[in-house]
Amino acid sequence: MNIGIVASEAFPFAKTGGLADVAGALFKNFGEMEHKTYLFMPLYKITKSKFFDLKLQRNFKVKIGYNEVEGQILTKEVYPNSIAVFIKQNNYFDRDELYGVKGVDYADNAERFGFFDKAVLKAIDLLNLNLDVLHLNDWQTGLVPFFAKEKGISSKVIFTIHNLAYQGNFDVSILDTLNIDKSHYNMNELEFYGKVSFIKAGIVFADYITTVSPTYAKEILTTEFGERLEGILNTKKDRLFGILNGIDYETWDPAKDDQVFIKYDKTTLERKRENKKMLVKELGLKEYDYPLFGMVSRIVSQKGFDILIDSLNEFLSWKVNIVILGTGEKKYEDVLKNFEALYPNKIKIIIGFDEKIAHKIYAGSDFFLMPSKYEPCGLGQLIALRYGTLPIVHETGGLKDTIDNYNGYTRCGNGILFDEYNKEALKNAIERAIMLYEDGKNFNKLRNNAMNCNFSWESSAKRYIELFSKR
Repeated sequence: MNIGIVASEAFPFAKTGGLADVAGALFKNFGEMEHKTYLFMPLYKITKSKFFDLKLQRNFKVKIGYNEVEGQILTKEVYPNSIAVFIKQNNYFDRDELYGVKGVDYADNAERFGFFDKAVLKAIDLLNLNLDVLHLNDWQTGLVPFFAKEKGISSKVIFTIHNLAYQGNFDVSILDTLNIDKSHYNMNELEFYGKVSFIKAGIVFADYITTVSPTYAKEILTTEFGERLEGILNTKKDRLFGILNGIDYETWDPAKDDQVFIKYDKTTLERKRENKKMLVKELGLKEYDYPLFGMVSRIVSQKGFDILIDSLNEFLSWKVNIVILGTGEKKYEDVLKNFEALYPNKIKIIIGFDEKIAHKIYAGSDFFLMPSKYEPCGLGQLIALRYGTLPIVHETGGLKDTIDNYNGYTRCGNGILFDEYNKEALKNAIERAIMLYEDGKNFNKLRNNAMNCNFSWESSAKRYIELFSKR
């Protein structure tokens, strides 16, 4: 099978979040399954700074408004059967960041990614690629199926929604910019509450739609999680599937991880305790014997920071340590830093992102907090399981699909769940975690359960191939 993956970011070329991990992992895994796989993405400044051996294939032009915008197609063979195809256009993509600066989107994102979507189809044509499947990811690729249908391209089109809250809704003037006839601006195609919606275009014009977990695929059909798109999604629910994300078990392996203090596996968990001791010391926290709760997350309300902050005063009165790594909404960052100033021996807040510190938190923490209000899939809880760090999660989306509540009688389960989204439910879950920590026998059993889980990409990639093969 010849597969084209289209994404605005993919590891190892450019990354701001989980989308890059998913696109990069599928790119690699499809190739390993002996499917000829092409990854299409913009050539960003950060990509050019890390990869110098890109091969120029063709020059091209794409019509944007009244102008013919020039670009270049470059390629790199990355893995067996896996070729990355980069769209170079410096005015659009040679920038310091992928989508915007300091939390503010670039004003021309609609034009940038509209150009990219057109350029992908141009590249497929110029490189004479006979693709059986086009696998698109999130709003930045949402116009690809629309343009593909206009051109009569026969490839099967799969559109994956990683987070429905990010929709790519723009002013109607983008239709003129991208030379789209205004007849398509109607409620059954591109119109969305007075805007043009890229993600709606992907939903409407794709052959199949996927989300990144089975539960999230059901949730987005409801008013609570549908982000005002539940109506159009329900019209295509027979073509909507949830395929759980995985993680790269080579990258995330405590037995081989060069970024942790001491490597370990499930037979040498005493070394995990050494990781904790060294992390507590590095963070400047005081009591090594307290349970350590870690978070690696965007600091936004979706990730549960509203209910976490509401419960922090009581939480920090207990015998606990907390470390949080991430960046996001300033109002939450400021409150967290205030708590750090009040409890310097018990909580450490690291604003920003540092890959090495993230690995140390996964390896050194006892528990991993993910109290997300909603979570399409979540990768943090999967990484935490791999490192024997026990997830505490809200029962939603992919968190519900991957974490089973631990039962001290049957000794089954791999983490701690709470069902209601409020601070009391979160506090109760944390209290249960502390009780488990103090019960060494059950705590160690739960750690072993966690490390015996398998959420590698192999099974997820097979599910995608099954879908690609559907008639």
